[in-house]
Amino acid sequence: MSAKKRLLDQYDLHTLLFNNVLVDISEEESTVRLVPSINHVKWLAGHLVWGQRSLANMGGVIRDIVWLDHYNTQIPHPPGPEILVPTLEQIKAAWNEYAGPIRDGLEKLSQEALDTPVEFPMPAFRSQEGLWTFINDHQAYTIGQIGILRRALGKDAMKYF
Repeated sequence: MSAKKRLLDQYDLHTLLFNNVLVDISEEESTVRLVPSINHVKWLAGHLVWGQRSLANMGGVIRDIVWLDHYNTQIPHPPGPEILVPTLEQIKAAWNEYAGPIRDGLEKLSQEALDTPVEFPMPAFRSQEGLWTFINDHQAYTIGQIGILRRALGKDAMKYF
């Protein structure tokens, strides 16, 4: 099995788990901070959509999401009144709107494109393929954080199917 096939399989799994980890979490619950120093479910879900930006770029997908920069970790939180903060449903809709086109674009990438060098601070991830590997890891990590928060909110564990 090729590395690209494994990366696509992970991408598909993340789309399934993104939707599953948010099942039955209300808008109100999505903004509960268990302690002041950690992010809440809604911020983490938005950050996952934000994290897809590099994969969208790799796959040649243009995304037009006006609220996306709120989820860049460089912007102070909570946001000021000038930053539009979407609902959890809007965040889920954005993920699902772009997941298919991003996947299609990634599937079309040649090995030559995946071998293209990129600027990245970690030596192991200095190609498009390496960056994609890192993004998949980031997405899994963030979905796991939401999984822990959903249990703390009294929800059932996330389903894997």
